[in-house]
Amino acid sequence: MKAILMVLSILVAGPLWAQASRENNVIRLNQGSAPGSGGSQTSIVGLEAYREVIETGKYLIGSGDVFLVYVSGIDQPYLSEVLAEGGLFVPRVGVIAIGGLRLAAARKKITARFREAVKVGEIDFELSRPRKFPVPVVGLVTAPGVKLATGVERISQILAKAGGLEASASSRNIRLIKTSQLDPGQKVAIEREIATGSLGNLQDFSVARADLELYRITGESHYNPFVEDGDVILVSPQIGQVGALGAVQRPDFYEFVPGDRLRDLLLLSLGAAPNYDASNVLLFRYEQDHITRNSRRVDIAAALAGEGDANFLLHPDDWLNVRAIPGFHAESQVRVVGEVQYPGYYVVGKEGVKLRAIIEQAGGFTENASLAEGRVVRQKFISGEQAADPEYERLRFVPVPDRTELDNQYFIMKSREKQGQLSVDLVELFKKGNEAHNIRLLPGDVIAVPTLQQTVTVSGAVVRPGAVSYKEAYTVWDYIDRSGGLGWRASRDVLVIKALSGEKKHAKDVSQVQPGDRIWIREEPERNYWTIFTQSMGVVGQVATVVLLFVSITK
Repeated sequence: MKAILMVLSILVAGPLWAQASRENNVIRLNQGSAPGSGGSQTSIVGLEAYREVIETGKYLIGSGDVFLVYVSGIDQPYLSEVLAEGGLFVPRVGVIAIGGLRLAAARKKITARFREAVKVGEIDFELSRPRKFPVPVVGLVTAPGVKLATGVERISQILAKAGGLEASASSRNIRLIKTSQLDPGQKVAIEREIATGSLGNLQDFSVARADLELYRITGESHYNPFVEDGDVILVSPQIGQVGALGAVQRPDFYEFVPGDRLRDLLLLSLGAAPNYDASNVLLFRYEQDHITRNSRRVDIAAALAGEGDANFLLHPDDWLNVRAIPGFHAESQVRVVGEVQYPGYYVVGKEGVKLRAIIEQAGGFTENASLAEGRVVRQKFISGEQAADPEYERLRFVPVPDRTELDNQYFIMKSREKQGQLSVDLVELFKKGNEAHNIRLLPGDVIAVPTLQQTVTVSGAVVRPGAVSYKEAYTVWDYIDRSGGLGWRASRDVLVIKALSGEKKHAKDVSQVQPGDRIWIREEPERNYWTIFTQSMGVVGQVATVVLLFVSITK
C-alpha cells in the first residue's frame, strides 16, 4: 500500500515539479535586475520607436526577445525569453510559438492559449528587452559589413555604426532589402549579386527606400524606416543632381533620384522665398541630345498642390530658376548713430533726402557731439558693390625697394582712404551754414556723430605717456611738458598724427592741435661710436691705398 501511494505521489508531483522548475528558470533569466530593466543590455526605446513599432504591434518577434508576463493572482511578473526555436514559456500554459510573428499577432495568440488553459484569470505581457540581430550594410559606407541592430533603430543609426556615408554615396536612394519577404530563390540571387559586387542588380529586390535628406527636412518616418531582422541595407552611388536657384529658401544643388518630381525639389530647397515672382519661374532642361537646353514655365503653387501636369517628373541636371520680384522690400532707410537726440533709423525714398533734414528729424546734436569728427558713410561701398582697385592690390605684394616714387605715393593715398566715406564737413554745414555740404542721402547711408574727445594723446619717449586734457591754446610742446617732458634718447623730430585723416605731420608744421590728435615722440637710434670709428678708419685706409696705387701707376 505504501508503495502504491509513493508511485501516485511521484506521478502527481512530477508535472508540478516540472512546472515549478520551468517557472524558476524563467525568473532566473534576469536575476539581480529590476523587472523590465534588462541589466546592462537594456535598449533605449525612443518615443517615435515606441509609437511606430511597439504600440502599433508591428515589432517582429524573434529569438532573444525578453518579455514581462503578468498573470492575475501572482504578485510578481515573470521574465521570459523567446527561445531559439521561437517559443515563449508562459506560466500555467506552457511554451507558445511566437517567433516570426508581429507583436500584435503574438498578443492575440498568447491570450487565446491562456484562456484555453486557464478558465479564470487574466494575462498580459510586454516587451522588456528587444533582441539584437545582424544587419548587413553593403555599398558606399566607410566600414561596410554586418552590424548589430535592434528593431527600434532606424537606417540612419545603423549607417552611423558603419562609419557613415562616403563622399560619393547617395543619401537619398538608400535601399532596404527585406529578405523576410523574399522566397529562397530570390535570397540566393541577392547573395550572389552582393558576392559579385553587382549592386545595381539589387534594385529589383528593394521593397523600401530611405531618403535621409527629406527626413532631415520633413521628419516623416517613412523616409528613414526602422530596420527588422533579415533586412539588408544597400548604399548606392549618386547618379546626378538637380538645382533650385534664385528666390528659394535654400538655393543649392541637390542629389537627383529617379522618380523625383518638382514638389520634391521644392521640399529640398524649403520652398519659394517670400520675394519670389510667381509669374517668372522657369525650369532649364537638356533635350535628348544632351547638348541643347530649353526652358519652360513652372507653376509652383500647382506643383505643391500635387496637380499632375504641374508636379512633373524631373530629369538629371534640371535647374529650377525662381526669379525675385524687382525691388521687393528695397532698402529705404538711413541710420543715425552717436551724439544726436534720437539715434536710429529714418525712412527715405528712392530720391533720397538732404542731410540737414535727417539731423532735424533726429532732434539735432547733443552738447557732446564732435562735428569735426562726424562722417557720412555710403554702405554700398563697404558691402563690396564697389569694384576692388587692382593697382592697390598689386602694390600690396610689391617690396618697397622695388616700388617707384609714384607707386609709393599711390599706395599711401589708398591706405589713408576711408572706404565709403563721403566728403562732408558737418562744421561747415551746421556752424558756418555752407549748404554745399548739405548732400542728398540715399537708402543705406549711415551718419555717425562721435562723442567729443577732450584729450590729446602723447606717446613715445616722454616721462609720462598718456592722455592730456585738451586746451585750445596749448601747442605741441605744451602737451609734451604736461607729460613730464622728453625722455631719454627722445628725438627732436616730433610727429603729430591727426585724428580726422590719420595723416602724420611734423610738429613745426602743425599750427593747431585738435582733440583726439596723437603726439608721437620717437626715440633716437642707439649708436656704437667705436664701431663707427673703426669702420670709418677702414674706409680711409682703403681710399689711401687706392690713391697711392694711382700715383705709382702715373709715375
